[in-house]
Amino acid sequence: MTLYQGRALRAESGATGGRRRGPGRTGRILRMLGVLAVLVVLAHLPWESMRHSVAKVREVRVQGLRMLEAPQVVALAEVQPGDDWLALDLDRVRQKLLMHPRIAAAAVSRRGFLGVALKIVEREPVLLVRHGVSWEMDSTGMLLAPLARGVVADVPLLAGADLESYPAGTQVRTEGVQRGLAWAQALAATELQLSGRISEVDVADPASTSLLLMDGTRVLTPAWPPGVRRLSALRVVLADLAERGTVAKEVDLRFEHQVIVRPAEAPAGAAATQRS
Repeated sequence: MTLYQGRALRAESGATGGRRRGPGRTGRILRMLGVLAVLVVLAHLPWESMRHSVAKVREVRVQGLRMLEAPQVVALAEVQPGDDWLALDLDRVRQKLLMHPRIAAAAVSRRGFLGVALKIVEREPVLLVRHGVSWEMDSTGMLLAPLARGVVADVPLLAGADLESYPAGTQVRTEGVQRGLAWAQALAATELQLSGRISEVDVADPASTSLLLMDGTRVLTPAWPPGVRRLSALRVVLADLAERGTVAKEVDLRFEHQVIVRPAEAPAGAAATQRS
């Protein structure tokens, strides 16, 4: 007997065993309804309250502190643990920090997981000024009220400039203040080694500036700082006087290529001892 293997049997086999039936119309409708139901549920979830409860500030870190304290800076920024971390307006926080007279620059950023970083640059005092009590002034002429009564930087006092009517945070640009700041900068030069020896910078006289040293010696100078060479001559003269054990009442530096030293008058008892 011959076994038939023609096209009819292959077609029959393909029609019955190889064909896969897709999902019916009812199945497709049910799937669609399920997706719609999920979307409806998701749309009604309290996403805003969930975000507030999860994305909260955990830590506020302050960098760049010199005189200010971290709690004070955090209070100025008005950012604290528990605030909405995602809703923070970083530019607004920065502007709040810059409103403080002692903060020259500030940067605010989100840090790590739910942290906030406040990086500040404090103003550095270069002069003291009379304002009832001693106030400080930075290199731009910004007036700084003391953080605590009697606690000020160890920098020279600017005399001869009336600043008591100016409030804290004012940037003073008067001629006397500009002269004082120029002297503070000149005396701070590393090669001169004079900044720690100056007690007072007096700008009362518009034609000259008077420097009072820590030992009581008064130095008469031009109104504005001369070059490093002439100020170096002052350093050499002071070193020579110290080596000799001589106390000068006054050193006149107002003339080019000449330094005039006026010795202090010796007490009567000391003079008698030297003559004997």
